[in-house]
Amino acid sequence: MDYTHFDNEMTRLTSEISKLLTSVLRSFENSIKALEDKNIELADKVLKADDQIDDLNRQIEESVYQIVARFRPLAKDLRYAVTMIKFANNLERIGDLSCNIAEKTKTYADVDLKDVINTKEIKKMFGISLEMIKDSFKAFGERNIEEAVRIWKRDDEVDSLEDIVREKAVKKLNDADFSKVLVIPYILLARDIERIADHATNLCEEIVYIETGKEIEDYL
Repeated sequence: MDYTHFDNEMTRLTSEISKLLTSVLRSFENSIKALEDKNIELADKVLKADDQIDDLNRQIEESVYQIVARFRPLAKDLRYAVTMIKFANNLERIGDLSCNIAEKTKTYADVDLKDVINTKEIKKMFGISLEMIKDSFKAFGERNIEEAVRIWKRDDEVDSLEDIVREKAVKKLNDADFSKVLVIPYILLARDIERIADHATNLCEEIVYIETGKEIEDYL
């Protein structure tokens, strides 16, 4: 195998993944902002950006197939190439979930959701999930297993926060000072963010698999 050309192609592919990541992060951040500001125009921007994200994902898949067919990599090199598809697919799913959040801007256009978004649990979930996505890509670029494991473990924080949201949602149904119409979006928003964090953990699992050939639970 021509390793020089293979490495060049993988560098180009990593650049495409970086472009996809940038688009996905922008959509995630904009979806929350659109919901908070009741900004229908920004929500529509998130929804339209999903087509670009889908196209980038397909381009990455096609590039991987071409690289594998051309260079016929083995072992770790093959895992690295094929895992690029899984990495891109997880980012694409985060983009889809960002669209779910953006759609809520329209669904609840007549409802002020600031009391939902500004709850400490939602803000923490959003912050942690955003960090997990960014940090996982950095760990991917550095092929840093220890960092991937650290990020992977942070999913427990997000899961715990979602549990708190569900518990509080039940209590808020009996709270005269909290509008009952906010309970459903409160739960659904937490669910979407938790699922985004799940996809970030998937990214970390792929990093460990690339480097070790093991599932992360087996590696630990």
